[in-house]
Amino acid sequence: MNPRIRHILLLLLVLACGWPQRLLAQTNYPMMANMQLNPPYSLYLSDYSAPDLQRMQVHLLLKDLTESNYKIRLRFRIEGLGVTLLSKNNFYVPPIVVNGGEMIMISGSDLAPYLNPQNLQIQGLDLNKFTRDGGKLPEGIYRFTVEALDYTRNNVVSNAGTAIISTFLSYPPVINMPLADQKVEAMEPQNVVFQWMPRHTSSFNSAFSVAYKFKLVELVPANRDPNDALRTTRPLFETITDQTLLVYGAGEPMLTPGNNYVVQVQAVEAEGKDMFVNNGFSEAVRFTYGEKCSVPFDVVAAFAGRNSLKLTWSGTPKQQGFTVRYREEGGSAWYEETAFVPQASITGLKPGKTYEYQVKGQCIWGYGDYSIMQSFKMPDEQVQKGDFVCGKPVDLSVINNRQNLEKLQEGDTITAGDFKVVISRVAGAGGSFSGEGEVLVPFLEFASLTVTFSNIYVNTDKKMYEGIIQIKQDDPGKVSATLNKTLTELLDNINNSLLDQDLTSLQNMDLAGILDAVKKMRDWPDLSPAVKEQLAELETKITEAKQLLDNKNLTPEEKAALGEKIAKDVKDITQKIKNDLKEMAAIAKELLGIYKKSVSKLRKDFPDDKLNDQENKTNRALNEYNSALDAMLAAIISEMGGSPGGSGTGTVSKPVLITSETSAPAPETEEIRLARQYLHEEYLLNKARLVQLLDKEKDNASVQSVVINAIRIQNETFQQYYNSQKAQNKGDDSMVDDVAAAIAALIEKTLKENIYKKP
Repeated sequence: MNPRIRHILLLLLVLACGWPQRLLAQTNYPMMANMQLNPPYSLYLSDYSAPDLQRMQVHLLLKDLTESNYKIRLRFRIEGLGVTLLSKNNFYVPPIVVNGGEMIMISGSDLAPYLNPQNLQIQGLDLNKFTRDGGKLPEGIYRFTVEALDYTRNNVVSNAGTAIISTFLSYPPVINMPLADQKVEAMEPQNVVFQWMPRHTSSFNSAFSVAYKFKLVELVPANRDPNDALRTTRPLFETITDQTLLVYGAGEPMLTPGNNYVVQVQAVEAEGKDMFVNNGFSEAVRFTYGEKCSVPFDVVAAFAGRNSLKLTWSGTPKQQGFTVRYREEGGSAWYEETAFVPQASITGLKPGKTYEYQVKGQCIWGYGDYSIMQSFKMPDEQVQKGDFVCGKPVDLSVINNRQNLEKLQEGDTITAGDFKVVISRVAGAGGSFSGEGEVLVPFLEFASLTVTFSNIYVNTDKKMYEGIIQIKQDDPGKVSATLNKTLTELLDNINNSLLDQDLTSLQNMDLAGILDAVKKMRDWPDLSPAVKEQLAELETKITEAKQLLDNKNLTPEEKAALGEKIAKDVKDITQKIKNDLKEMAAIAKELLGIYKKSVSKLRKDFPDDKLNDQENKTNRALNEYNSALDAMLAAIISEMGGSPGGSGTGTVSKPVLITSETSAPAPETEEIRLARQYLHEEYLLNKARLVQLLDKEKDNASVQSVVINAIRIQNETFQQYYNSQKAQNKGDDSMVDDVAAAIAALIEKTLKENIYKKP
């Protein structure tokens, strides 16, 4: 046979049996099929047959113009990584009728039977789970293929129309206000802004109908895991919104300043379909709502009369009110008093009883915690035992004489309740006076304390009938370690508010409150000149910041530039002040250390056995003096013709130590010599007792303040002496002898001026 004819026969055989016939059939299908998938792409098959979404469209064209009423059905194939879904052959579906030359579009509910999981052969998926999840595909890239089949013969009559989609779950929102672990400012009324950023809107797979579930939970305890709290704790507030911002105002449950909270937002598809990673839950964001109203400090109890007690304390500019509670020691019921200034008077107390007390502050957003519990023992009926601190006089309303004293001079003594006050500086007239003085109180056994008074009223008997006298060391103007801490806290708050050093930081600051606090602090007398100067500079800068924010003539760019400069200047000044305060605190600590060493050294000169010997000497001297008096009295009565047991009368004065010459010195009789001997021994005994008391109370802040401010060393204050010694490179231990001698001199001066003074 001719080789050429043989090759033609072989070709025809292959065409009849193999792929060339298939290839020829593809190019000559009577129908043309095309598939179009429209975003957003969904993982749910049912979304592609939803009647109102038109996410899948199948276009068919019958090319044979002579054909009419041709019936077909469709076959789908969905292929992904390891996943294949293919239409079954034996399920019922109504025929699709087409005519020659006619193009039809099939979509919506007409495609529903083909995408029903029950009508699909599924490979690579758990059929039960796939059905239970509502026909949801795993994330990934899928190729959708559609072919037209002859309805009767079930053979392919069209090309394969394909479309490829990439479908993935969307990311949940990100909460950007507040930031994680941020302190949110507490306001009155309550106003907290929560804001989050959606991350699904820019994706082709985004669902258009999305809502947000907002949940707020309190963290108790504060260090609890936020996710655990969200899972197991009943929400403080929960709502659903279609907005990406929520204003938490006064109508919502109140937040507690200083407490920690956690917030979470869940993005949900309107029909409840799982369209998001992590089921749409954002990260849990923990934040702190404001800060607790600070605890009042420097709480001091002052004896204010036989049945009254005065409490004073230090607060902060943000505290608008205070609550004092007190009870008898061991009692269960508390009694409360309200005050709007840092002081309160408690009346109706029982003599000799001990009372416990605490103070808490109130800020605009609520109350803070109570101060630590302290106690005060009221004096007995004779006002001889108990805790004594100079304070408000006893029930001034019982003083009937209200005729004002016209003039008060330095050196005059007035009575304030149970205390005598020697005036050292005074201003005013017509009964109303202000100034300073010295008061002798049993609190430090004959120690003299400096007191201040303002607008007190004194009658012609030189008794105060209206006003308050306070110990100077307890005045808010005194810079103690606690007040130093208050200033440091203010500076820290300013620094923390200016982390960004820009106009926005200044706008978020309470400039008026800061300015008011700085003005008050400038009046503290113990601040160094450098710190006072820097506070004045800070006051100027804060004023400039207020003026800048109020200025409406500057452009936003000009305001921003000036705001940045002022913020930087304020931050620099606060840092300088903090450095100076640290230096002052270090010096104060060294002074206190030297003081304690000096008291301990002085105490070694007055051991207990020496104190006992001195008591014995004093008692012997008193007995000798009394014996001499008895003998003298007996002689006088005898000369008058009576007897020691008769009706004669004798008058004996209390011994008085003559410390300087008098105009008419008394003759040196035996009785006078014995009186001098007794008073001298008693003087030495009281000196030893005071040394013992100072050693016992050397850790008492009030006693430390009194003594350190009163002693003079080489005609200098303790601070001046310390500075001069440091300038000579002297060590702390080298100053102990001088300071101990100065404390001893102060004790002698106190005794002589207040007890053993000339008549």
